[in-house]
Amino acid sequence: MNTADPLANAAARPSKTLKVLHLFSDWKWTGPAEPVLSLCEALAGKDVDVTVAFRKAPPDFLERTVEKEARARGIACYDGFRLNRYFSPRDWLFDQQAIRSYAEQHRIDIVHTNLSHDHFAALLSLSFSRKRPLIVRTDHKRDGTPYNYFMGWAFGRTDGLVTYSTRIMTHDVNTFRVPPERTCVIPPGIKPYGGPVENMKHVFGIKPEEHVIGVIGRLKPDRGYDSILKAFRLLRDRMDNVKLLIVGRSSQIEKSIKEPLAELGLENDVILAGYRVADYFSVISTFDLFVMMRAGSDGSARALREVVAMGKAAIVSDKGMLPELVEDGVSGFVVPLDERVLADRMEALLRDNERRKLFEESAKRIAREKWNYDAQAGELLDFYTRLIALGERV
Repeated sequence: MNTADPLANAAARPSKTLKVLHLFSDWKWTGPAEPVLSLCEALAGKDVDVTVAFRKAPPDFLERTVEKEARARGIACYDGFRLNRYFSPRDWLFDQQAIRSYAEQHRIDIVHTNLSHDHFAALLSLSFSRKRPLIVRTDHKRDGTPYNYFMGWAFGRTDGLVTYSTRIMTHDVNTFRVPPERTCVIPPGIKPYGGPVENMKHVFGIKPEEHVIGVIGRLKPDRGYDSILKAFRLLRDRMDNVKLLIVGRSSQIEKSIKEPLAELGLENDVILAGYRVADYFSVISTFDLFVMMRAGSDGSARALREVVAMGKAAIVSDKGMLPELVEDGVSGFVVPLDERVLADRMEALLRDNERRKLFEESAKRIAREKWNYDAQAGELLDFYTRLIALGERV
C-alpha cells in the first residue's frame, strides 16, 4: 500500500507535455479576454500545449475580437464549439458532445473555464465521463460570483479555482466551500505599452499649464462616476487650471455623465473624449493622475492596470480588487466612496509635484515586478501540477 503524500512532489512539474484547453464563451474583446489570452500565450512559452476555444464572432462584427487577437499572437485556437451563452438548447446539446469528444481525442489534461456559461458547458459535457480532464474555473467577477443553486452545484464539482484577487477568493471560498488546497490567487498581468505617445492636450483644447485628471471605463451608472463628478466639483472650487478627461462610451451616458455634469455646472471643465483606439495610450500619457471608483463587471480593472503600467499615479476606492492594485501612499491613494476624501486626495497630488513623481516611479516599478505574465503563468502551471497530484474532486 502506497501511503506517500500525493502533494509531496507537486512542485515538480510533469515530465510529459501538459495539455490544457481554455474555454471562453464570448467573441468580444471584453475585460477578461486580455488576461486569458496573455496567460495562454505565456503558458505556451513554458511548453504547455494550450489551446483557446472561443465563440465565433458574427462575420459582420468588425471590432476587435478574441479570435482576431488570438490569431495575431500565434495562440493555438479552436472555434468548433458553439459556446452560446444565450438560450439555445440546440447549441448546448451540440457542445455537450463536442467538448467531450475534443477532450478525449486530444487527451486534454485540464479544461480551464473562464465564464459561467463555459463553466456549465464543461461540467455538463465532462462530469459523467469515466476518465475526464480536471476542470478549473477562473472567477472574473468584480465582487466574486454570487450564490445560487446552480452556481453552488457547479463550484462544488470544480477541481480548481483561480482568482486575481484575495478578496474575491475569500468570497468564493466562503460562499462555495472550496477547499483551500484547490485555490490559487495570482496577480493580474499587463503588457506595458512601449510605443510612441504624444501629449494630447491640444487635441482636447486643454491649455499647457492645466492639470488633467483621467477617467477611463464603460460609462455606466454603477461605476462610481457620481462620486468622481461630485469630488471634481469640490476640487474646482479650490483650484483653477484643472480639467477632467473622461474616456469611454455607453448607451447610458446621459444618465451616468451628462445629466450630473449639467446639474453640477461642470460642462466647461469636463471633456468627454469618447472611445479611443489609435491614440489610446497617448491619451493616457496626457493624464497627471487617474481615478477609478469601481472596476467593470469582470473586476480586472484593465484600464487601471494599463495606466499604472505607464507610470501614472492613481486614486481608487476601497471596493473590489482595486486596493490590491494600488498601494496606498506608495503608488497612489485608496479612499472610501466619499467625494470629500477623494477631492482632498486629488488636490494633494496635483499640488505636490514631487510626491506625484514618486508615486509615478513606484507605479511603474510595481507593474513591472508584480504584473508579469511570465511569472503569472509559472504560478498557474504550478497550480495545475498540484491539482493533478490531488486528482479529481470527490
